Amino acid sequence: MAIRYSRAFGRAIAGLSLFLFSAGATLAQETWDANYYNPAGDPDVLLLPIPCGGKIALKKVVTITEDPSSPVGPLSDQRIVIGRDAGRTRGYIEENHHEYISGTLMDDETHERYYLIGAYEVTQGQYDAVMKGPDVCPRRMSRKLNVPVTNVSWYDAIDFTRKLNIWLYSNPSSMMATLSQIGAANGFVRLPSEVEWEFAARGGSAVPAAVRNEPVFFSEGTIDDYAWYNGAMSSSGKAKPIGKKKPNPLGLYDVYGNAAEIVQDSFRMTRSDRLHGAIGGFVVRGGSFLDSPDLITSARRDENPFFDAQVGGEFKRRSMGFRIAVSTSSIPRDVSEVPRLETAFEETQRQVDGPLDQQPLQQMEAVADQVQNAELQTKIRELQGQLQDEFARRNELKARNVRVMLSNGGLQAMEVFLSARAIKKFKAAYKQAKLTNTHPEFYAPRIEAEYNHYTLISNAYYETVDTLADYAAPEIRTQSGVVKQALSQRNDTDMIRFVEALETSIDKFRHARNQHSVLHFLDEIPTPSID
Repeated sequence: MAIRYSRAFGRAIAGLSLFLFSAGATLAQETWDANYYNPAGDPDVLLLPIPCGGKIALKKVVTITEDPSSPVGPLSDQRIVIGRDAGRTRGYIEENHHEYISGTLMDDETHERYYLIGAYEVTQGQYDAVMKGPDVCPRRMSRKLNVPVTNVSWYDAIDFTRKLNIWLYSNPSSMMATLSQIGAANGFVRLPSEVEWEFAARGGSAVPAAVRNEPVFFSEGTIDDYAWYNGAMSSSGKAKPIGKKKPNPLGLYDVYGNAAEIVQDSFRMTRSDRLHGAIGGFVVRGGSFLDSPDLITSARRDENPFFDAQVGGEFKRRSMGFRIAVSTSSIPRDVSEVPRLETAFEETQRQVDGPLDQQPLQQMEAVADQVQNAELQTKIRELQGQLQDEFARRNELKARNVRVMLSNGGLQAMEVFLSARAIKKFKAAYKQAKLTNTHPEFYAPRIEAEYNHYTLISNAYYETVDTLADYAAPEIRTQSGVVKQALSQRNDTDMIRFVEALETSIDKFRHARNQHSVLHFLDEIPTPSID
């Protein structure tokens, strides 16, 4: 699926391409052939310069959050599921649970939050260019340098990002200047977090949640189409050149197999509902060319020690590599933005409509300050803390419920539209058949059946509109924006149109609670008559 980029992001990519073309003479020996950094020829990548004339291809991973200008916007994030329904087999490693994700980069045009992740695993050539360059560069790139770098430790991967950042920041006209134009001021290269890696590996926002939560990201073909694994007809236990298999829905290559990928996080086991509290070694994801195909899924994760007595130092494995991510700090450097974060935090705990300083919990705080009995004051504050957590949970659940109703309402609007159109076509065909006496009786039962279906779905749509009209208009606008953002990432323009029709239905319903207002998007409302 093609990833949609805003004009601002596209301009940044174009500007960066000019930089790369002009920088070759001053920062590198010779610009690499695209086969050594973007072998699949994906046009929708942002190319990060590295020493020695090389590049690293990056993909944009959009996270679905509320508009940053909304009350909760600055602290909005996306609830996702990671892991799998593992049961007893590796359940303590891979059991599914909820996590939350949000990109730290911001597209000024679309207001989308996102992060960047490597479209391919870091190759041996790229690794050498960063770790040895720019003073010592490979004499020439070759196929043997275009395999993922392996036999590296977690510290080696971290050191790669550190050295690349130093090089980028030492060149004033480098990539980071371009990133600042798309909301990544003071951005930096790092390893992806485990949640970022799995969200992107599953297809990110390019696929709906139901698809994203499947064990593997593909529904067509076999694992052979997407991964190098341990088999005589596959990798034969060796690393293979990057980008030779099919990509995942987001356009990432080799997330399954080839090199197992080191991520930023320390390892934690899983319980049935959350991560375990013990902090262990580091995490590698995705399986490798040494794994059998049945062990490679989106949930595949393994723990390795940072140091190992057998190897006598930093733990390395010949099947272990990494890909990079680009992001920036979560908290804005502009201190004028801090009050918005504080207000957003208070909004997450809102209990009733009205000013924030007049909420029940704030009044409870004032009462606690006036209580002289220390024991009673402590109990009041404990109760206040419990209520804060509960209100935050309730508000998040409320927002999700509104989004679900908006999505379902959009589907209902589409079904109403299609059913009304079918009735209209059946009636036209019936009239023609009646005129020509060519079995008009064929259409009567079909018109009746379709009208019954239309009545059922239009009544359900009316009830959905009635329910959503009870929510404040700003809440509907905010959550509808989230729904449409998710649909936009999947290029589902038809559904966006019907969600917008639902918004209009809600607005019209508030002024006139009748069927014509609710079904404003129909040319005519069907009737049960056959003529």
